[in-house]
Amino acid sequence: MRFLFNLIFILCVLILFAACSTVLNTTTQNLEIKTNPANAKISVDGKKFGTSPQIINIDRGSNHTIKLELEGHETYETQITRKISFWFWANVFNGFIPGMLTDMFTGAMYNLLPEIIEVDLTPAKQPEKTGRK
Repeated sequence: MRFLFNLIFILCVLILFAACSTVLNTTTQNLEIKTNPANAKISVDGKKFGTSPQIINIDRGSNHTIKLELEGHETYETQITRKISFWFWANVFNGFIPGMLTDMFTGAMYNLLPEIIEVDLTPAKQPEKTGRK
């Protein structure tokens, strides 16, 4: 009976940790966004996220476009790209396939880079005044 209990316990632990990235890395990631001057409007893939400075939480499964807008300043746009996480390769300890498949489908196999965005916004160019004579 004790053997059966131990076997069931070990199987439950293996199932729980079958996807290392999903368990340890999660499917979302925090990104810190800072601008100088502050209070720039933040949008990620067209969705509004408030103003800077702020820590936002976004999905790891895809690349993202970050746009920062502040009146009187040039719009700043950058890409957040996904890279395969170290934790994805830790699936070697649980038989590769079950964990890797779960991590692939959930997007947890990735880390987003850069993790911190610090931007000095450029003042907008004023249109040249032309005088008529």
